[in-house]
Amino acid sequence: MNECHSWLACDDIRHLDVGELIGFGAVKHVYQTSWQNNTMAVAFLNNNNYSADFLFGIEVLKQLGWSKYIVQLIGFCEEVPVFLTEYHPAGSSVNVDIIFGNDSHSLSQRFQLCIDYVKILAFLHDSPAGPLMMCDSSTLVKTLEQYLLTTSGNLVLNDVDSLAKVMEGGTVCGHRELKGDFVAPEQKWPFDGDEYRTERMPPYSEKADVWKIPPVCSFFLGKSDGARALHYHLHNMHRRCREKEPHRRPSARELLRAYETLNWSYFGKKAEEKEEL
Repeated sequence: MNECHSWLACDDIRHLDVGELIGFGAVKHVYQTSWQNNTMAVAFLNNNNYSADFLFGIEVLKQLGWSKYIVQLIGFCEEVPVFLTEYHPAGSSVNVDIIFGNDSHSLSQRFQLCIDYVKILAFLHDSPAGPLMMCDSSTLVKTLEQYLLTTSGNLVLNDVDSLAKVMEGGTVCGHRELKGDFVAPEQKWPFDGDEYRTERMPPYSEKADVWKIPPVCSFFLGKSDGARALHYHLHNMHRRCREKEPHRRPSARELLRAYETLNWSYFGKKAEEKEEL
């Protein structure tokens, strides 16, 4: 955006008409809008208690929005606060089955989403802003809602206000206890019988994101006969991702190389080749 037009500023954004609600959460509401006949998404702060998260999301988009893995920032006004991003009509990756159907004909495109997902994690874990991890990913649905489907069959990260910088000793996501099978073991409160306290929670690394890759990829692949066959080839890779000890899991970049090798041997094409939806 910045190469062809400056980011839109407060004066530009004040004159935009707000259209249909297309997404909402604890931090923000997102609506469809348009500027010079270009459809885009506009996000407004939903709860003043999360203003720091909202403004952090704007900063991340300003730093990383140039990447093809991150939704493109079009404008922002920190006074309101509000920001504009590109619009993707297919919506979040929760809609995979609606977009692709559930037969084996779309399997290569579905596996491409697995590849894109791991590419995004690899980018975040080694980002120019320092290593980042996904914190708003305590369930499968919450994780899928962070990503948008493009019309060319790609995945882009849309929700960046819940990213956390991984310090040398690790980090802790949020201020509430995390539970459930989707959450990595090291993200769970280890002191049975004691009340959860963030300051006592042992920090963890971006390998917590790697733990969640198998169920996300499984969702992308669907339940066709072809998907079940592909799962056989993914079994050993995904088993390593689910190692309870984080240091025994592969990095996202290591898993990406394995995915791309499988993509070539299984479908006979390189990962970057795309088919239109």
